[in-house]
Amino acid sequence: MPKVNTAKKTLKNAFLPKEITEYPKSNSILYIDGRRSYYYIVKQEGLYPQPSILAYAQGKNKYKIPDNYCVETTWGRSKNKRTVKCLINYIEGKPLYKIMYGINFAEKVQSDMSLTAVANMVLKKLFPNNEKSLISGVHLFGVHLTILKRARESYNQLKPLEFCSKSTVNKRQHKFGEKLKEQIQLEGEKIYGKDHVILKNISYSVNHMNFQIDYCQKDNEEIKKLTSLVRAVDQNHISREGYRAITAIDPNLEREWALSNQRHKITEMMNQKVAINIIDIPMQYEPYFTEDPDIPGDGRNVGRKIKQVMITMAVLNDKQNIYTPDYHYTVVLFPGIEKYEILEIMMAPFIQELDDLKSNGLIIDGISWNFELYFSSDWKFLAICLGFNAPNSNYFCPWCQISKHSQNKTNWKIDKKMEKINESLSNYSGHIKKPLFYMIPLDQWIPDELHIMLRIWDRLWSLVLAELKESGQFDDICRYEITQEMSRIGVKFQFWKDHSVDSWNHTSLMGDDKLKVLENFDLKKILPPSRAEKICQLWNRFNQLYLALKLKDYNSLQFKFEAEDWLELFLTPDMVISNSTRIVKGLYNPSDITPYMHVFVCHMHEFIEKHRQWGLAAFSCAPVEKKNHQHISHFFQQTFKDGGKSGRKSSIIDILEYENRILFYHFDDIAISTPKPKKIRIS
Repeated sequence: MPKVNTAKKTLKNAFLPKEITEYPKSNSILYIDGRRSYYYIVKQEGLYPQPSILAYAQGKNKYKIPDNYCVETTWGRSKNKRTVKCLINYIEGKPLYKIMYGINFAEKVQSDMSLTAVANMVLKKLFPNNEKSLISGVHLFGVHLTILKRARESYNQLKPLEFCSKSTVNKRQHKFGEKLKEQIQLEGEKIYGKDHVILKNISYSVNHMNFQIDYCQKDNEEIKKLTSLVRAVDQNHISREGYRAITAIDPNLEREWALSNQRHKITEMMNQKVAINIIDIPMQYEPYFTEDPDIPGDGRNVGRKIKQVMITMAVLNDKQNIYTPDYHYTVVLFPGIEKYEILEIMMAPFIQELDDLKSNGLIIDGISWNFELYFSSDWKFLAICLGFNAPNSNYFCPWCQISKHSQNKTNWKIDKKMEKINESLSNYSGHIKKPLFYMIPLDQWIPDELHIMLRIWDRLWSLVLAELKESGQFDDICRYEITQEMSRIGVKFQFWKDHSVDSWNHTSLMGDDKLKVLENFDLKKILPPSRAEKICQLWNRFNQLYLALKLKDYNSLQFKFEAEDWLELFLTPDMVISNSTRIVKGLYNPSDITPYMHVFVCHMHEFIEKHRQWGLAAFSCAPVEKKNHQHISHFFQQTFKDGGKSGRKSSIIDILEYENRILFYHFDDIAISTPKPKKIRIS
């Protein structure tokens, strides 16, 4: 009897259902129930939805129906062996059952009725000649598998993220990222075929907690992008605080510390290649501080500041960038004043290098380069560097031997030679010190066309105001008319009284505003119509000449004749009407001519002709003025903020290191943009 019972028990155990698997290490599961076996490959194990919508299989066991579930099921033997792909997705709160079959699972059946309904639908498609065959939908879909049930329920029992430790959060993020990468690779092959899909990064959120996963190691492309970001921040003068505020909004941007480290690396590397030499200025040339300084070129009152002297170099052949401040490279920069003795000390190494460059050229990659040197600045700095008289001296012109008693004549030409000045200062009147840039020919010392316009405008405007004062018309009404007319043409302008000297001062205008006044100011508002017409004609013709001066291909002889005609108009004498004692007032006197007017009329046509290859606009100091203005705005103002910080790096060093980085950005061809990805939005 015991033997019989043991045999029955053994037979009964043989028919008990079994799940043979190493899931989740392996995604395959073999299920045997004694009568039939099913082999499953789990593609997506799915999750049980919220209890409010969770569906159950029909029958006494009432198995839970998962969402987002996919499995490949194989059953049968020999010729009857079949493989199908079973999928369950909840649509609007109800499960939709789908079975794909055939070659590459190209065909499908689906139903929202029940598992068994859709299972028998596919069975009829697979075995059309056996209408009586049936199959369990529960078994075909594998919703009964306890190993998958336990896995899904373990997810439901996971601790909410906000109560997890940092290590647990990191583990979940890593696991999620790895699973997602696997799915992306599988789906990528289906959608893009042989085109290789590389997952770079993803962003997602869980319970309002944001996550980002980067899949690629930091490579050269990432470093290039970081360097481009450093360049953008550097050249647009975005402060550290400003950038941190931006990254607080967009966490995808590189952290500020990463930019700071990269900037430091670039600075150190460039300081090795382009050394910054510090020279002590002798104390006898101090002090350099002033209450109301005129920072060269910016035209702004920035309070108690250090005067700054800056010498730059630009490559004329780089025609595309010659007007851009960042392509005028700072070679000498110091806090101080424009004084010959100081410049001689500060520029000594630079002058020596220029002389060597001029004499011997430069060999780069086996190619010998020769250099032609030019000098351009405003009159004051040019005269200092040339070791020449002040503009109000008797011999005031650096290029010809005119005296101020002959400035109404126009037959003067550039006749001085640098070689003769270098031989002896006594060869020409007015030269009192050795030229600092003695290696540059005198006809290549070019006056800045911008300053020519600015200073001649100053004289024309001051003559109008002097005439109003002389005639007793410069009263409150007149000043009001001037400010109103300035407002009409878009120029901010005011008068104020300086009680210490009992005189009226007015706003100092920038170049663009001065051109607006030349072109648009209605002089009839403040002068009699006939008088206003004459002066307006003088202004208009000067404006036309200035615009012609900036043109590269303007005929030099035509400019000479037009400039001489303009001076003749300027010097229009008073005219006595015949048979009458009435005098028609002319314009101005020879004593009203300034050195800038002399150069404008007598020498600019020569510069136009000689330097036609470049055009005089290429020698404009406007980019340098803008660069100087940028330096004051972005470096000196930070130095003096909150009274200045003790121990901080000098702004002069900051500027020169910035200039070195600009060289790096330009010559290493650092990109200013990166390819933009194709973006779509899927809701």
